[in-house]
Formats: sequence, structure tokens, C-alpha cells
Amino acid sequence: MQRFPLGKVPASDLQRIVFRNLGVPNKRLLLGPKIGEDAAVVEMDDSLIVLSTDPIAGALANIGWLSVHINANDVATRGARPVWYLCSIMLPEGSGKSTLKRIMAQIDRASRELGITVVGGHSETTPLLGRPIIVGFMVGEVKSNRYVTSGGAVVGDKLIITKTAGIEGTAIIANDHEELLRKRVAKEVVRKAQKLYERISVVKDAMIAMDAGGVSAMHDPTEGGVLCGVWELAEASHLGVRINNAKIPVSIETEAICGRLNIDPLRIMASGSLLIAAKSSYAARIVAKLISEGIPATEIGQFTRYRDGRVMIGRDNSEMNLRPPFQDEVYQVLNRPR
Repeated sequence: MQRFPLGKVPASDLQRIVFRNLGVPNKRLLLGPKIGEDAAVVEMDDSLIVLSTDPIAGALANIGWLSVHINANDVATRGARPVWYLCSIMLPEGSGKSTLKRIMAQIDRASRELGITVVGGHSETTPLLGRPIIVGFMVGEVKSNRYVTSGGAVVGDKLIITKTAGIEGTAIIANDHEELLRKRVAKEVVRKAQKLYERISVVKDAMIAMDAGGVSAMHDPTEGGVLCGVWELAEASHLGVRINNAKIPVSIETEAICGRLNIDPLRIMASGSLLIAAKSSYAARIVAKLISEGIPATEIGQFTRYRDGRVMIGRDNSEMNLRPPFQDEVYQVLNRPR
């Protein structure tokens, strides 16, 4: 029996299995399940609602806080502001009140930071779990003429990334595997890496980009890292893409931790970055507006014809084709002894 790798189900299996079993069609569904599309768009009278769901299974520290932000990010990539949140919390056997209290306090804090209301959910103790798992669900609203998708990029659009690569993955490793890093990475570097969680939201990034104008598509790279996110954005848009490795920003903390653990900073969980496909004439304006609002932004490539492929130019000018699957290299660390 063929087994799936850890992380996302391969895109080919999504096409063959998941996307062929979607129930009854509905004309009010404007955007449904597709490769690279992390949030659905549904028509509701004179407005649209945006819906997204994502689990948090790889983190221990800040799992409740992360769940709110990760799901809010997906809604924001549609140009919508997240409003309502629900979640299912599954706790390992032997968990007590203190664990649930900690997770709910984190959910409350993150929701207040983003102006989100928690409207429901479910919690239980589940057999066979080794760590808590949260499956979050976020709902947002947007005017009908204001939403974007991951599939809206066109040939010639510039590709912009906000902040740095590998933010979430670095934070998870630094918080949950501090012992593993203690003898390999300077204490001050680990301490700063642990605080990268503070940069996980892209809601502000997305709202600023939309206000600047010229946004064709947006996508937040998560599992599989920036490289997976770029491929998903190109796949959703049925385009090729060329990106420059040397232009992709990587923080000192991510570089240090990934280097010592021999993992690729472009292939670890990347929530906190936002990928923006922008009309060429607007790209500089979007970058400047983001930077003026305190959010680093960098142009890293351009979209091309599908037949031109999806390519990353290396620091030595070599070319590497981007092809799935992009197994997240954080899992290599999570499976090491603590």
C-alpha cells in the first residue's frame, strides 16, 4: 500500500481523490477547492463570505494562538477581513484543565489582537494522540468587487514576498526543541527565534497591499515553505514563474537554526510571509507602501507562460525546477529525540 508522506496530501492525489468528491454543486460558490486556494468564497446577497479551515498539529507552544492567526491569514489572502472563528480542540489522554485553559487563553488573546469573535467549536480528549491538535475554521467578509484569489496572476506580474522565509517553522523549532538547539545555536539567537511568532499574521500585510492597488493574486505559504507556496500560486494561476534565490529574504535566526540542523529555510513552514502577485506597474508602489507601514517586502520574481516552467535561479546562476511534493522539513526535526 502506498503511504502518504508527512504533511500535505500530494497535489495529484487531491485532484484524483478529494476534488472528485465534493457533494452537490451550488451556484453561490464562487471559489471552491483548488490547488493553491486556501479559502472558499460564497455569495451572500450583496456581500461575500470567505471561509477557511486549517489544523495546527506540528506545534506545542502557542498552539491556540497559532490556530487563530493561521486561519485568519487564509481569509486575508482573499482580501477579506477575518471576523468569526470556530475550532475543534483534541487533547491527548491524561490532559487536564490546565492544558485546556492555556489553549483557550491563547485563542482569546489572538482573537482580541485581530478583532475576531469566537462563535463556537468542540473540545474532547482523544485516544492515541501524542500532542494536542486544533482544527480551526475562520469566516470573513468582503465586498463583491474587492476579493482576490490565488489563481488571478497573469503573465508579467511581479512576485512580492513580505517579511522573511520560514518564520513559523523557525519559531516552532526554537520553542518546542530548545534542548536540541542549546549546544548548536547561540542562546540569544534562539531567544529571538522564539519571538518570531509575533510576526505570524499577514492580515495587515494583505489589507495594505489591497489598499495600494494592483494586486492580482495572494497566497500565504504554509507547509512546504516558500518554495511550495510559490509553486501553489503558479499552479492556481496556470502559469510559470521564475524566482531568484538570492532575493528571498531569510532572517539571521532562521539561517542559523536551519544551517545547524541541515534543513532548507525555503522548505520549512512559512506562515508569516505573504506572497503577492502584482501588476508590474504597481509592484514598486505595493512594496513601498508595505515598507512605510513597517512590513518588509521584497520583489523576488516574475510570472511567465506555463510552458516556460517554474524555476528558481540559484546563487550560482544554476536553475532548479520547482516540482511537488514539497515535504516540510520541520517534520525532520519534530521526529528527532527531544
